[in-house]
Amino acid sequence: MNNQNEKLAQKVVEAFKKNVSAEARENIRESDYNLLASIVQEALSLEMAEAAEMVDNLEKRLKEMDGRPELGL
Repeated sequence: MNNQNEKLAQKVVEAFKKNVSAEARENIRESDYNLLASIVQEALSLEMAEAAEMVDNLEKRLKEMDGRPELGL
């Protein structure tokens, strides 16, 4: 996973910790927070991959619309 995704995942975990009750925090282990961070990182990675695919498809469509041959510069 990339560093930016790790930072974002940690922000999500910290926000979760702040929003959950003190009683609930007592029952949540550090491994649970690590699992949450991993799930968030995976979701971010999937979204980034989907966005990259959308950009690639858009680039292909724009090249098709252009109609000029590529010069390979």
